[in-house]
Amino acid sequence: MKFSNWRELRLNAWQRRLLIGLAVAVTSQLYLSAWAEGFRMSASAIVYPILLVVMMRDSHRPDTGLVAGLCVMVLRVLIDLLRGMALASALLIEYPGGIFYLCYDALLCILVRDRRAASLSRLWLSFFLCDLLSNLLNLALSSRLAFRSIQVEGITLAWVALARSLAAVLILWTIWHYRQLLLQEEHEHRYRHLYLMTAELKTELYFLQKDAEDVEAVMAHAYQLYEKLVAQNAPEEFTALALSIARDVHEVKKDNLRIIRGIESEVAGAYGGETMSLSDLLRILEVSTRQFLGSQRADIRLECRYARDLPIKAHYRVLSVLKNLVTNAVEAIQAASGRGTVQVDCRTEGENLLLQVRDDGPGIPERAMKLLFQVGYSTKFDPDTGDINRGVGLPAVHYTVEDLGGDIQVQSQPGQGACFQVSLPLAAVAGGTP
Repeated sequence: MKFSNWRELRLNAWQRRLLIGLAVAVTSQLYLSAWAEGFRMSASAIVYPILLVVMMRDSHRPDTGLVAGLCVMVLRVLIDLLRGMALASALLIEYPGGIFYLCYDALLCILVRDRRAASLSRLWLSFFLCDLLSNLLNLALSSRLAFRSIQVEGITLAWVALARSLAAVLILWTIWHYRQLLLQEEHEHRYRHLYLMTAELKTELYFLQKDAEDVEAVMAHAYQLYEKLVAQNAPEEFTALALSIARDVHEVKKDNLRIIRGIESEVAGAYGGETMSLSDLLRILEVSTRQFLGSQRADIRLECRYARDLPIKAHYRVLSVLKNLVTNAVEAIQAASGRGTVQVDCRTEGENLLLQVRDDGPGIPERAMKLLFQVGYSTKFDPDTGDINRGVGLPAVHYTVEDLGGDIQVQSQPGQGACFQVSLPLAAVAGGTP
């Protein structure tokens, strides 16, 4: 369960005070009887300051101490009554314990005005003083000793206060450290999700831009057809139709460009000026693949290796290439035996970065090798649902690789898996500081 701010429980201040009071009352029953009559050393003296800091950060009055003291006193009196003790005697014995918690909270409100900003050393010193002074008052009320006798016991009480305050601070440090780890994990998860989403959008943006060029060509051809029909004195209905087609395509083009510019404004600058180390990029690839595999992650393994770490400035494109190739390999294995391994190897060779994705799946049929990078072609068909893959993953890879000035080679034999090897110029993909 993730650590969360107590305010997320949607408890008001008095509900939190009552909850603290009940928790302190229960833990106050875990105690050792001390040397003085009616004086107890309980675990609640460690729990109490932790709850005051974690749950009552904005408190400036000892209201929580009053509630906790009453809860402790009421519980102890009830236990004494069940044992056959008279009410007056029980109240006389137990009221100093309630005063301890009221005094503790009052002193803490004086010593620490802002519990949110207080350092651990400040809290430790405050806990120590609150514990020591409250214990001295408790001892004075419970044993009715003279001040001189209390001085003799002061050294022992100081050691007790030191031990309990240190324990409370250590627990607080553990809670805060654990919370920081969870916040860091949540931040990394959000960053990874945003990064992968942006990488996917940039991949789709490549195809939208390519489609825009195709639409532009169709519009130009339609207008050329209109001009030729006019020059040849063609019937007006033909020239009007050609002009209408050119005009409609132009409207489609404008709408398409608005979509492209909208996506570009969102993703073009996202982390665009930063570099990412190759090792971090592969780590993101591993995490996203595990999420994609879900319950099959034990059956299909992804192994990522690299010869040396590099700063990658075209990290979105490199990730897009690797992710599409790995997804293609995983889907091929899933369509066959459902068990296998996908290996990703990254190394430099001369002025190029070589990316190799190898799988031990069913391989690629010979007739499909020449059609792999054509948009719309796919070898993945689900006979149960009739769904066919839209066939843009490998064309996206091919388009991205060519756009970066690289090339891609495929080797495969039916039943022996497939190996995609991508060569990218280091000048186009690497640079900067990881």
